[in-house]
Amino acid sequence: MNQFCKEHKKEIFLFLLMLFLELAMIFVLSQKNGLEIFSRSDANEFRIIVGNIINHSVFSLETEAPFSPTNFRTPGYVSFLLIIYLIFGSFKPAIFFGAAIFALSAPLAYLIAKEIFSKKIALVSAILFAIEPWALFQSGFLVAEQIFMPLFLFSIYLFYRYLKTGTINYIFYSSLFLGLTTLIRPLTTFFILIFVIFVFIFEYKHSFSRALRMAFLPLFIFIAVLSPWLIRNKIVLNTWQISSISGANLYFGNYMMLEKYLGKMKPDEDANEVGRILLGNKNYEEAKRVESAKILTDVALTEIKANFGSYIVMHLSNLPSFLFKNSYGNIFFDLGVKDANIQSRIIGYIAAKDLKSVFNLIKNVSYGSKTLIILSFFWPTVILLAVVGFIVGIKNYYRGFRFWFLVFWILYFLVLVGNLWDISRYKLTIAAPLFIFATIGFYRILKYFRCNISF
Repeated sequence: MNQFCKEHKKEIFLFLLMLFLELAMIFVLSQKNGLEIFSRSDANEFRIIVGNIINHSVFSLETEAPFSPTNFRTPGYVSFLLIIYLIFGSFKPAIFFGAAIFALSAPLAYLIAKEIFSKKIALVSAILFAIEPWALFQSGFLVAEQIFMPLFLFSIYLFYRYLKTGTINYIFYSSLFLGLTTLIRPLTTFFILIFVIFVFIFEYKHSFSRALRMAFLPLFIFIAVLSPWLIRNKIVLNTWQISSISGANLYFGNYMMLEKYLGKMKPDEDANEVGRILLGNKNYEEAKRVESAKILTDVALTEIKANFGSYIVMHLSNLPSFLFKNSYGNIFFDLGVKDANIQSRIIGYIAAKDLKSVFNLIKNVSYGSKTLIILSFFWPTVILLAVVGFIVGIKNYYRGFRFWFLVFWILYFLVLVGNLWDISRYKLTIAAPLFIFATIGFYRILKYFRCNISF
């Protein structure tokens, strides 16, 4: 045991640091709002499904008969909550068990970075991951991120071990865990293609035929993990689709934004209400059924294809907002801080070129709100440092498979979720590689000043 602690003291430190900060966040939030705060939003849907499994033996999201089956939510996180509820008779322990599992993300971020860069860069980037406010805030909520993030990072770490050692077993286990993450959150459905591409390139040095055979392996394992759920969906719902939530996200997160961008919808028009009117549904639950998701998907794809150039321009124009903005105002609102909307108010004054009002606002707000103003510089600083780190990385690591895997990791999620409104939640998926590049950029700038400026 002592030998294990000595060999993994940094990983243990990172786990304990993140867990301590998570528990502190949970304690403060619960004192302000009670533990019920952690069961809002998506958590309600997961709890409904667990209740329907227990009481009606059906995987359904509906709250009244006939409890139609659904694939809107995938079974991964539902299974976690179901086990917790069957053991404890309550969902509340999942707040703390989930937070403990989520805290494993920090040491995993360290292990990933250490596979490519120095231990110093790995440690600093992992500490940034461990103390990032939204990660700490998200950890206690009964949403899929609790177990999604550590499993996803573990999958990537195992794949990095394959790229370093060439050991085939790592392909098997990394693909298996990637399949499990997809059953938790369908965001990673197409991430397997990055595995396939990198395996093919990595194995091509042996022969084309071997590269082709080996590239098929992660895809086969990935599909094998998903197959029970896919077969269930085909039999019960007559669809091979992993989740109908992808159709809803395509509609609400892409089509509706495109319509507003094109001026076909008013900026303040209620997207949910428009969607329900389109479907002719009387309640929110019906809008999540498979047949409804198909209608929304078809409408979205037709409009996006017809305005594909405008869609690309809109997507690219939204990326700076996705990268630079944060959702920390939501945290401060739940913490009971006055003027938690100060960031949006300042942006409004700046847009109106009313700098006097900006200074007066900053002068008169609480210290908590001033902290929120300071935090508004966090992600812009990280992104700018990450750009520097990327440039430095190209010069020094451009021949490394693992370096380019980091780049494709970021690009995948930027393409997939760069339009979605829940910025901090989705940015969490690329926080680890962004912090790695930012740390590289920081040390490169620090080195420049040390070498060129004397005090």
